[in-house]
Amino acid sequence: MPREQQKRGRRAEKKAQKEDSKRKFEETPEDHVAKRMKPSADDADETNEISEANDDVQLPENEDYIPLDQGEEQEGERPNEDGDMVFYGLLDEEESEYFQRANEMLELNQFQDAEERSLFVDSVYSEASGKELKIACSQGCSRLMEKLISMSNARQLRRIFSKFIGQFLHLVQHRFASHCCETLFIHAAPAVMQKTKSQPKKSDEEGEEEPELSLAEMFMAVIEELKENWGYLLTERFASHTIRVLLLVLAGEPVDVTSNESFVASRKKERIEIPTIQGEEKASKSKTEKHAVPEAFEPALKKIMTDMVSGLDDVYLRALATHPVGNPVLQVLLFLELSHFGKSSAKDPKSTIRRLVPDESFEEESESAVFIRGLLYDPVGSRLLETMVRYLPGKSFKNLYRNNLGDRIGSLSRNSTAGYVVLRMLERLGKDDLKIAMTNIIPEVPGLIERSRLIVPKMLIERCVVRGVDTKPLAEALEAAYSQDPVIRLQQMLKFNPSEITAPQSEDHDMDEDNDGKERKPRGPPPVSAAEKAEKLHGSLLAQAMLTVPGPLSQLVYTSLLAQSSETIVQLAQETTSSRVLQQALTSTTSTPQIRRQLTTRFQGHLTPLALSSSGSHVVDALWAATKDIFFVKERMAQELEQHEQELRDSFVGRAVWRNWSMDLFKRRRRDWTHKAKGLEERNESNEGAERPKSKLEQARARYAAAKEAADAGATGANQTAVASR
Repeated sequence: MPREQQKRGRRAEKKAQKEDSKRKFEETPEDHVAKRMKPSADDADETNEISEANDDVQLPENEDYIPLDQGEEQEGERPNEDGDMVFYGLLDEEESEYFQRANEMLELNQFQDAEERSLFVDSVYSEASGKELKIACSQGCSRLMEKLISMSNARQLRRIFSKFIGQFLHLVQHRFASHCCETLFIHAAPAVMQKTKSQPKKSDEEGEEEPELSLAEMFMAVIEELKENWGYLLTERFASHTIRVLLLVLAGEPVDVTSNESFVASRKKERIEIPTIQGEEKASKSKTEKHAVPEAFEPALKKIMTDMVSGLDDVYLRALATHPVGNPVLQVLLFLELSHFGKSSAKDPKSTIRRLVPDESFEEESESAVFIRGLLYDPVGSRLLETMVRYLPGKSFKNLYRNNLGDRIGSLSRNSTAGYVVLRMLERLGKDDLKIAMTNIIPEVPGLIERSRLIVPKMLIERCVVRGVDTKPLAEALEAAYSQDPVIRLQQMLKFNPSEITAPQSEDHDMDEDNDGKERKPRGPPPVSAAEKAEKLHGSLLAQAMLTVPGPLSQLVYTSLLAQSSETIVQLAQETTSSRVLQQALTSTTSTPQIRRQLTTRFQGHLTPLALSSSGSHVVDALWAATKDIFFVKERMAQELEQHEQELRDSFVGRAVWRNWSMDLFKRRRRDWTHKAKGLEERNESNEGAERPKSKLEQARARYAAAKEAADAGATGANQTAVASR
């Protein structure tokens, strides 16, 4: 018997109960409406009569209420015009249990080598034969399908791709299957140029025919299947991210879902990482690199981009700029138009960028200027403006900056949303414009520091280093914004309180129950909010950027670090964000031997607890490079680590410190360790390929040999002349 089509989840269950109650209490059925419409005046009397007739009926509480958001969400789940979800069937209990167990085994990754895991993947594929669509649409097993696709070779990718062909219109709109389609596109992209190799014997053994189409032809089949629905899929909440991936794959652009700079990055996307094992070959091309694509992809991509926006008028197209689902797709279209196809495509009046901003001059009160101002302070629209600022042609960007944004860059940097657009502008400014921008931003620095909006000062420092702009005015503004006391200044920069950090944890923080049965108390200090973590992170990044600039900027941080006590330095080294500042201070080229000598001595006597800490161990590793020209300090630190050998070997991070400091060499061959600690081995390796300089004796021998050779050559020439004269 075929299974009844059912939807899972509390929302679907409530909806079913509501429909049952309607069937019971209502005599005449009504057509299903996603949203309730406001009754008109003509229908008011009729509505009152119906309500009076139904007064005797006691409906269950809240059963007659349909929230607006719920109606919209249910409406969005419909992949076709009829409103029916395409149902591929459900896995039975045994199948679901098997695939969930297979998913757990792949997550544990306890395979001896790559061959064993490959055999396991083959067995799972055999079990999944004929059930691929069910697995992709299953809430509990769709992640398994993503893992299988990530571990598949080109032959397996072609097979799973062939199973999806003909169903992509429904799959890309499915909550779970859309992620499987996205993963399939990403991993099939590097193999689109591979030639198809038929394997009839293996196919006969498995009882499954080898797909006739190549991966490139399968991608073209996907385009053919979706070609009538681009305008709808542009704003479909599940299909939009898959469409973005498809566009980038067709263009041969890198697709990295883990990068924050990527157009397909998502905070809600679960990261499915595939760990490498022994004997596994690394991928030939990284996700961050471009890949070659067939020639047929480029005209197909241009047609897709044209079809997506051809049915939209300019007003609706601009409205997409602030649409939370359509905006990311619009970003991809602008990126491909301005970067992939060249900036000359922006001159086409039918191009997306020209329809959004028809006036290249961006003059005040022009249509383009009004549109840009509307995006500046919008949380969604500002992201599209970032893409435009980054990829606009040079002439258009100069007009945009000088006529609209340049004079307002100081006030824009104050805003938490427009500040990100300021970052993109600073990246493209030349030296002269950057000086003017710094002059306009400096008056806002105290307010930015007070409100912990540090992204603009950090980017300004980095761009000044790249363009060679003097940062002394900025250093003076930062010094005035922070406390004059160097001890307090560092606390303000890194957002830490020594009293809270160094305070020992009392027994009240332990997880124990009171005798009267009260709730358990939390162990350790109270959790830090996300906002506080963000403030600490941005403060640490600003301090690290300041340390890269020689002069007053780095001195602000160095003087603050040297003013701290040893206990405070050790506590900072064990904190995740502030430990990065110490690593930068120890290894930066701006640190002098005098600064490093004063700073490294603060860690003596505290190396063992630091080496056993996940954050502090990186600081101990940085001390190896920091003491390259202070050998006696490095030797004392090695002796301190040697005294606690067993503790370090019992810890994972401790073993890493022991290995990075070459402590086995220190114990057994002290002379070799001394050469390595002083950097003599590196010098020998660097000079290994070069010629050894000649000694004075060898130089004299070379001169004598050259003179003798010249004399012999002269004598030979004289003899030949005499013979010729005879």
